[in-house]
Amino acid sequence: MTVEELEQIIRENGKLEGWDFSRINISRDPIPWDYSGIVRSYLKPKDKVLDIGTGGGEIFLSLAANIGKGIGIDNDPTMIETAKGNQSRLAIHNIEFVEMNGSNLQFEANDFDVVLLRHLQVNVSEIVRVLRPGGHFITQMVGKRSSENILETFGWTSDSFGTDWWQPVSELAQQFQEKGCRIVAQGEYDVRYWFKDIASFLFWMTSVPWPEEIEVKKQWQNINRILETSTTNRGIETNEHRGLLIIQKE
Repeated sequence: MTVEELEQIIRENGKLEGWDFSRINISRDPIPWDYSGIVRSYLKPKDKVLDIGTGGGEIFLSLAANIGKGIGIDNDPTMIETAKGNQSRLAIHNIEFVEMNGSNLQFEANDFDVVLLRHLQVNVSEIVRVLRPGGHFITQMVGKRSSENILETFGWTSDSFGTDWWQPVSELAQQFQEKGCRIVAQGEYDVRYWFKDIASFLFWMTSVPWPEEIEVKKQWQNINRILETSTTNRGIETNEHRGLLIIQKE
């Protein structure tokens, strides 16, 4: 495809708001867990819940009926603005959104029954501090092997994101154990993942974090190379590597 054709599709896609990827058309091989489903199984009606890196609150707001009170934090003011807009539209009143860094939580010790975090750096000490005894922390992490063919095509490696980007589940589990926590569950999956159309692929490519910002004029040849080498009868193929960790503060 030409630069102009690619840019036209990107313009028509519009911009990402929060972390709402509901518009993309994808499929994947079967996965062993569903993050939202697992979280719901640990929530109780009177729980006070913290969601770190809440983005536009898309997942957290969907859990509102399962909890007593929730606080969603993100260090990006645009994300918090989007989350508040989503909250107003849905008329949800038991959740609030606050701009805050997840590595420096402005809460008292033992303040939350459940702490959630998805696809973000984990500060073990802060999470253990704000969890109540008996409380749970649930996280899903992006794995180091995700999108291997895309990284290779662009000349990147997983280390191109920086040395602090990846936190293996096994290492996190050990850190929580050293803080006296019990490991409830941990696991990983690495499955094939397909974008069913070019628009979905380009929306995703230009919305998620990469070692460099995606600029079509600069990188259109790499984009075309992926379209040429990774298009199958199921769509444009890559892979999704994820880790899961659930701990309980003793």
